[in-house]
Amino acid sequence: MGPGFRYHVATIVAVFMALGVGMVIGSSYLQEALVDRLRLQLTQLNERFSNEIQPLREENESRSRAIVALSSIVTRKALEKSRTAIVVTGDYADAVPQTADAIKAAGGTVASVTRISPTMSLRLETDLARIVAAMRRWRPAIPDDRKGVFETLASVIVRGGSQADERAIAATGLVEMQGDYRTPVSAAVLIGGGRDEGDKRWLRIDHPLIEAMSEYGIMLVGSEPHDSVQSYIPAYQARNMSTVDNIDTDIGRTALILLLAGERGSYGVKDTARDGILPAGGSEP
Repeated sequence: MGPGFRYHVATIVAVFMALGVGMVIGSSYLQEALVDRLRLQLTQLNERFSNEIQPLREENESRSRAIVALSSIVTRKALEKSRTAIVVTGDYADAVPQTADAIKAAGGTVASVTRISPTMSLRLETDLARIVAAMRRWRPAIPDDRKGVFETLASVIVRGGSQADERAIAATGLVEMQGDYRTPVSAAVLIGGGRDEGDKRWLRIDHPLIEAMSEYGIMLVGSEPHDSVQSYIPAYQARNMSTVDNIDTDIGRTALILLLAGERGSYGVKDTARDGILPAGGSEP
């Protein structure tokens, strides 16, 4: 894939700044002929911006509007009567609002949004006994190991847990819950991706949570923004999940809706997008 629109703009801006500095220096130390040459180059760059970069920006904006319009046609009513849970396991909770809006626009219901603390992985390693003790005030039968924590969390998100289970999860202080956790959902969207290249929370958080949620037979889709520093997509693919690696774009959210409607595969713009940008239709649920 060639350089994007932002790359071109950044390049032009950098050249402008370099020329500006050169002109200041040239005014003081260089001969006027060289300064005139710099002025001419600056004028030519201005013309190039007007003739090349500006049309590219307008074309990009036009394409974005077309994508939004087509997406609304393709996905309208695609998720009627469906209930979806959103679970944020990575560092990109800012992707939640537009993801939720896309699901609602397709006729679906966002039952809940669950945000897992970035410290959960470490806390389960260093403070598991205290966490389990806090949960047992509401759920006395919970096992001593980490598995019990994830089984309880999965039950609350997917099946619709009891008030005691909700309070047990809240007692950990590691999960922020918003929405309706009393009614089962038909699908769950995990929003992962880390801002640190060394991030391996997917191993200690996403994998055990996916395993626990899979027991309920619901559809699971893994996703992340296109500019995630540490990708979680391979971790999701390793659990045989469909994925979207550009959930922060209109095209990515369209792919997500089609996956929630029954398509399967890995879509997006990264090397992990093994099936292209969007589902072509006709795949088996």
